[in-house]
Amino acid sequence: MQQYKPKYSIIIPTRNGGKYLPTCVDTIISQKYTDYELIISDDHSIDGSKEYLETLSSHPNIIVIEPEKSLSMTEHWEWALSHARGEWLIFVGQDDGLQPYFFRLADRLTEIAYKSNLRTIMSERAYYFWKDCGFFYGDIAVRYHAKKAVKIHNCQFETMKALLLLQSYLNLPEMYTTSLFHRDIVNEAKQKQEGRMFVTHPQDANLAAIACSLEKQYLMSYIPLGWVGSSRKSAGLAVSHNESSLDATKRKEDLDSLKKEYVDKINKSNLKYNFLAGDFNLGNGSIYFWQALLQTQNLRSSLENRILTSKFFKVILFCRVLTKISRSENSDLRLPMFMEILRRNECRFEMINLFSKITSLVADSILLLGASIRKILRMCPNNINYIVKWSDDANINMCRASNQVNTLVTQKKWLKEPKKP
Repeated sequence: MQQYKPKYSIIIPTRNGGKYLPTCVDTIISQKYTDYELIISDDHSIDGSKEYLETLSSHPNIIVIEPEKSLSMTEHWEWALSHARGEWLIFVGQDDGLQPYFFRLADRLTEIAYKSNLRTIMSERAYYFWKDCGFFYGDIAVRYHAKKAVKIHNCQFETMKALLLLQSYLNLPEMYTTSLFHRDIVNEAKQKQEGRMFVTHPQDANLAAIACSLEKQYLMSYIPLGWVGSSRKSAGLAVSHNESSLDATKRKEDLDSLKKEYVDKINKSNLKYNFLAGDFNLGNGSIYFWQALLQTQNLRSSLENRILTSKFFKVILFCRVLTKISRSENSDLRLPMFMEILRRNECRFEMINLFSKITSLVADSILLLGASIRKILRMCPNNINYIVKWSDDANINMCRASNQVNTLVTQKKWLKEPKKP
């Protein structure tokens, strides 16, 4: 008997996220759609998550699994991915969620992708900031922007923008909350990497490197697929929290503990962080993405790999990174780590420092112009701009935000209504 293969595999790797997990799961299973599997992989949680997951055992689309031993985040993702059977795959963080129209939009986008021979899909990012991270992100609770548009983007061009800090690598396809990968690209990556999808940390940079190495183009939707959640359990917040002054010692201690657990697992894992990229604690997105590209060299030609390690390219990259570090609040902590990267790559600080001042003028002008254009375009009356502050609505939550967004999208008639069962 042939094994059932759902159209979508949605994978939630979780650890001690019981405060957020029920909301995340509800954004998925509350939708009137059945051609999917929801794989929830619990990495030995001790906060009551197991008891919650036991209540889901009767749901026909949910599969709950647990690795034999606790893993680093990236290795946990690899293990969870090995259980997926779907044609299109997506990871969702435990404090994230899917939009209430996710399956309607995904069906539309995958149809376009088939016709255009594309294997990766990316969407606009929509944000939900859990109240427990207000000390870091301030008063903002929800930020959602959408317009009815689908475009095809060039991978090489978008890759260079991410490396040169003209955009975050998070705006690239990464099979995570806002991105879908077809199984063919997953299989190809594994074939070229000795059976592994993940070969380095962090996992999202690894996935972006795969998409931009194996594909020439990707499909971009300006209607968001998911909610990018930020909470006290977000690894990204734990790694970067020392960039901002925290208003409570207890909060800093919690984040320091999460960061220590995250980094300790990385150090003990079998996956390597490239020597040329220095210390993982530097926390710079361009360096994360660059080292992910270095670690996935089997996915690209020898010429492309030589460019990434050429002195000319390194100088440009490090100039942009130095500008970013020098403007951060904890530059005194990060500068020594950056100097070590320069030493490992045989680059002189004096030269990088001089060029960074020159390149920053050009880059700042480009970023300012781009931000101004985006602001003007977002004012278009046909777009959706939905922003909520905690001071305006102290009771806002992801489910209420989802209902409001669904109403706004429905009023626009952007997506087909689901068929009645």
